[in-house]
Formats: sequence, structure tokens, C-alpha cells
Amino acid sequence: MRMFNVGILGCGQIAAVMAQNLAGVDGIRVAAVASREKKRATAFAKKYCPDAKAFGTYEQMVDMKEIDLVYISTPNTYHYENAILCLKAYKNILVEKPFTMSKAEADSIFTEAKNRNLFVCEAMWTAFMPLHKVILGWIKDGRIGSVRYMSSNLGYDIKDVPRLTDPMLGGGAYLDLGVYPTHLAMSVLGDDVYPIAVRCRKYSTGIDEDTTFVLEGQGGVQNVSYVTMDARTDGDGSIVGDRGFIRIRNINNYESVELFDKDGKLVQKEEREGFSGYTLEVQACADAIRNGLIQCPQMPWSRTAALAGISDRVLSMM
Repeated sequence: MRMFNVGILGCGQIAAVMAQNLAGVDGIRVAAVASREKKRATAFAKKYCPDAKAFGTYEQMVDMKEIDLVYISTPNTYHYENAILCLKAYKNILVEKPFTMSKAEADSIFTEAKNRNLFVCEAMWTAFMPLHKVILGWIKDGRIGSVRYMSSNLGYDIKDVPRLTDPMLGGGAYLDLGVYPTHLAMSVLGDDVYPIAVRCRKYSTGIDEDTTFVLEGQGGVQNVSYVTMDARTDGDGSIVGDRGFIRIRNINNYESVELFDKDGKLVQKEEREGFSGYTLEVQACADAIRNGLIQCPQMPWSRTAALAGISDRVLSMM
């Protein structure tokens, strides 16, 4: 099988983690990296992927014929223009979350991709993790009965990261962290969940420091989540049914999931093993593209569009 070539657009911290995770993966390699500064791209390649070509413009990299997939890891507000650039160069794309700054932007990207028969996926890595499949399998099999309630939290002390407090770069606790509990809620309750309450504290820049939000699904089932950039939280989640409940350790990088019966007795526990979420999402993209698909079954366009719509609503309610 031919090597699957990945180009990394943007040379920030997340890009570095992606490059490190793809190193040594069979059948996949980072073939090129691009930054707006050639020196930065060259230094990045030398440190994380020595065999990759380094480019000082995004346009040069997307014109590289050998690239099978471009991973876009630039600041949030640049995702849309970077995605359109790649699609117009007939490149398949994997876009870091949050996918775009609005549902309108997401819809525009999908229209462009559909017209050109190109692959697009949001890098919501939890969707590709085996433990995510375990959770959904337990629910589908009726192990906790009918879902009645969900809760989760996610927080890190990252308030000193400049891009996260800058409205021009799409900062904020919800956009950076809130997409994880929202995606989890959608996975369990359906894409049509709807925000019914939002409370937040804001920095002087207008960016949310921390946010509590309530999503409601069919039958009035509610998900209550809290995200913050001001402190490390346990990052756990809970899915409560009328016959038991599921406890999730670390909702944005599953460490373990536990199944309890209605009396609170531990019935089953599964722990994380194998590749990282970064590797799993790229492998899934490679498989989809090789099979002629333009969407990933694990993270279809409809889910990304619905998530963007919820983000629009949450932000408008702050």
C-alpha cells in the first residue's frame, strides 16, 4: 500500500503533538509542514519530522501534489480561510476543533468540498477513541436503561496562553473546551440537543473565562457542563440512566469508563490502550479517503454542522 502523506498547516503546539504522534506510524508520514515564516517551518520540521518539506507559505504546501491530507492547526479564526484555500487546491482536510467560528462557515466549507468531491473532517479526536464506542455500545444495548441525565466538566489553568484570551483568535473557554462535553452530549442524546441556559464569567476582552451551560435533548433530558480556563478540574463525566450509570474519566482524552448498575455496583470497567486520539483520527481519515469517502463515519459533516450551530447559540447567550 502506498504511503499516505500528511501536510501540517500551522506550526503551533498542537501541530507539534500531531507530528510526534504520527512519527513511526505504519503507512502514514508527515510529508510537509507550512508556516507563514519559513524559519519557523524549517525549525519545526527539523525537530519533529526531519523528512518533511518545509514551506514558508501555505499556498506552496497545498500545491504539493503528493499531499493526501492537510491537517489545519492554525488559530480558530483562521480555520475557514485555510480550509477554503486547501479545498480550492483540491486537498482533503482535517480541521482542528472548533471547526469554524460559525455554522455558516461550516456549511460553506461542506458545500465547497461536496462540489469538488473532497474529504473534510473535524479533528474531534474523542469520536475516534475506542472507549467512545464502548460508551455508546453500553447505551445502545440498554445497559443503563433510558438516559435521564448527563453531567461533565473540563478545565485547565491555561489563562496565560495568549491566543485563548484574544477575541481576534477565537479564544474562550467554550470554544476551546466546551466542544468536548457538547460533542459527548450529542453523541448520547442526538444532534438536535439545544442550549437552554448559559452562564459565564468574562475577561475584560469579552472572552469567557469559564462557562456553565445546559443542553436539552428529546424528552427533556438535560446535560449540564462546566468548562474553565482558570483551574484544573477532574475532567470527568457521568451518564445516568434509569437502570444504572456510566462514569467517564477525562472526557477529552478518555482514560477509563465504568459501568454501574442501579444500586451503584461496578459491573464493568474498560481502560484506554493503543494509539493516541491524534493517530486514530488520521488513520480513520486515511481509511475513508482510500475507500473513496468524503466524510468520516465517526465524525460526519452533519455532526460538525450541528455542533457549530450549538456553539453559535451558546456564544449568543453569554
